[in-house]
Amino acid sequence: MAIPLGIAAVWAILAPRNQWRSLFSWSVANAHSSEPGGAAYASRQLIAGIALGLALLVVVFAVIASTARTPQEPSHVSVLEQTWGSPAPLFVYRTFQPAKSPDPALVDVPIEDYLPVNDDEAAPLYLLDLEPFSRLGTTNIPGYIGSEPDETDSTIGRADVLIHVRGPLLCVPRRVVVVEGPESVQIAVQYGLPTPSDGSKPDNAEACPLGEDLTGSVLIPITLKDVIGERSVESLDGTPLTLVQTGS
Repeated sequence: MAIPLGIAAVWAILAPRNQWRSLFSWSVANAHSSEPGGAAYASRQLIAGIALGLALLVVVFAVIASTARTPQEPSHVSVLEQTWGSPAPLFVYRTFQPAKSPDPALVDVPIEDYLPVNDDEAAPLYLLDLEPFSRLGTTNIPGYIGSEPDETDSTIGRADVLIHVRGPLLCVPRRVVVVEGPESVQIAVQYGLPTPSDGSKPDNAEACPLGEDLTGSVLIPITLKDVIGERSVESLDGTPLTLVQTGS
């Protein structure tokens, strides 16, 4: 609006007679006899000057407002996705005791990366916004590791390390193995099918493939006997796990 108003005002200031003849002469029977006098043109130029000043002020204020606008801070979801990737992972809101050895009937799921928490600061608050792990829309899964806690935030508050895995979509986390020593913390995550109601033993190796297109991103909070501190974090075979680069 300010730009066309400014153009019209400049036209009225520099060529008021030409503007009247171009815009208004058609509305009178005799354009020559009805043309405004010098005083009328002067008043039009004055009004046009005021309008031009207002248009310039609007433009200046718009530029100032645009440059002074503070960039919006990234949301917790943005930090979450910067840290763990997109789409956001599901979260294992479960209370469980880590096992000391793996189960050969289950499938070892590669650990993508990990994040120590409760060493120097509490777990990130964005974890409270994560969707709970589910299979086909339900969290009440036979054989799903541990049990549902009384309070969701208690699971996060007690965690010492977050483990990020990509598990088979049709299977569930069934076992977390932790072997703690003075120099290292060794961790493994195992998936398997839900426990069949008929008591049969399914072939988890066949049913839980680890192909990238058939996996889902999952975060698992683990409570240790002590915080990680200076200890290394490894898989059970001693291979160092990757420390996640937290988003900012």
